[in-house]
Amino acid sequence: MWPDHILSLVEPHLFGDAVAVRDRDGQLTYADLGDLSARVAAAVIRAGVAEGEPVLVHASLSRWAIVGMLGVLRAGACYVPIDAAFPTARQRQYAEASGARVVLTEPGLPVLRPELTPIGLTTLPPGRAARHGRLAYTCYTSGSTGTPKPVTVSAAALAYSTAARLRYYQDRVGGFLLCSSISFDSSVAGIYWTLASGGTVLIPSSRPGDLVALGRTARANRPTHLLLVPSLYAVALRGGLADDLRTLRTVVVAGEACPPSLVGEHFARLPGTRMFNEYGPTECTVWCTVHECTPEDAGRRSVPIGHPIPGTHVALLDGVLHVSSPGLAEPDTVARTTVDGRPYYRTGDLVTQRADGALLYHGRGDDQLKLGGMRIERAEIEHALAGSPGIAYAAVGMAGGHLVGFLVTAEDTVDRQAVRRHLLDALPAAALPAQLIQVDELPTLPNGKVDHGDLDRRAAEAPAAQPTEGPAALTGGTLSTYPGRR
Repeated sequence: MWPDHILSLVEPHLFGDAVAVRDRDGQLTYADLGDLSARVAAAVIRAGVAEGEPVLVHASLSRWAIVGMLGVLRAGACYVPIDAAFPTARQRQYAEASGARVVLTEPGLPVLRPELTPIGLTTLPPGRAARHGRLAYTCYTSGSTGTPKPVTVSAAALAYSTAARLRYYQDRVGGFLLCSSISFDSSVAGIYWTLASGGTVLIPSSRPGDLVALGRTARANRPTHLLLVPSLYAVALRGGLADDLRTLRTVVVAGEACPPSLVGEHFARLPGTRMFNEYGPTECTVWCTVHECTPEDAGRRSVPIGHPIPGTHVALLDGVLHVSSPGLAEPDTVARTTVDGRPYYRTGDLVTQRADGALLYHGRGDDQLKLGGMRIERAEIEHALAGSPGIAYAAVGMAGGHLVGFLVTAEDTVDRQAVRRHLLDALPAAALPAQLIQVDELPTLPNGKVDHGDLDRRAAEAPAAQPTEGPAALTGGTLSTYPGRR
């Protein structure tokens, strides 16, 4: 039986002098967090917010954001996190789409909409309230049309997702390095997993990709847990942060396909730290499958996304992964289909199953590229590139039928003939990039995932290969260099 509300996992810890949240400017004990979130709840209810009504939490990645989230939950309302680091137009787009009347905000932030009733998170009047509502939060995904798509998660689904973490992971959270935007659901994992464990949420910076701050915070606080997208974790390891991260007992990578080379790099530099590859759409409350990585995964073609988490069921229908779980988002924001009497969410992700039951991710069903009359997943090409000798991380851009591979190399020089041989062995000829470009780093979105839109633009701007060279990946032409955009 799973808990029916996330507050039943968190509220028992909201007392005492243990540090609950520490950011770059200060810290809050669990007693502080309990008092301040109760004040938020009272202020939200005084503002006339009904149970289940959306309330904006407009803040940077900070301790005040967590105060706001908990306060809205304790008011029985549904919080909508808006990261102050996002472009202003995107912040206002989220605010308008939410339909909220009230906003919790930090000092110095721009007004999102003049008709919103503001409540200052740092100037809360005395008061206490406690009202458990049915909903927890709404966050936005990009949507297929480019318009933000709301995904609303219930308090019970969030409780299940968190309780499943407590059941699956053996190492208790002592200190969690939170490096995810509050507007993305990956932050949910770290916040509630930690608070339900009585640990400390450690916030290195308001910018999730600030690896300098990550290293500084790790040295000062000796964290036990970290969650990053694979591309950012790869940069952290190559950037010399492994020594700062040696106290970690658990590293979780999620949000992108995990390349085998990253697993090898992890165990070479942090052999005493367990590594997990999580998979889960926003619509499944952060995660739904998980794989504990082993050194052997470094030699495989792809790293599994593993097996369903406790309480979750999966089905493969026409090669597409379907998920049934207590963590499914609200039906009015997520379409469901019934299979054998059970509600499932169709993820759109192409997945196969190994003989041992482990699931293998092969990319999006709607992210196919048409090359030479055939269709192939962008992720499949990127897997092959990342598995090439001397390549640490890779992604591809597409422009006008012209496929370009962007490579972050593990060494200064790359044996392009070895890369060519590997690609010829791994991919059909039509799927081989016409050009390979070396970059310092891959462009990323605010959530840390690779920005394929930027790579498509770079592919369109890339100088064509010289006629005497031919397509680089096919004939062993030159490996170009391209400065990283920071």
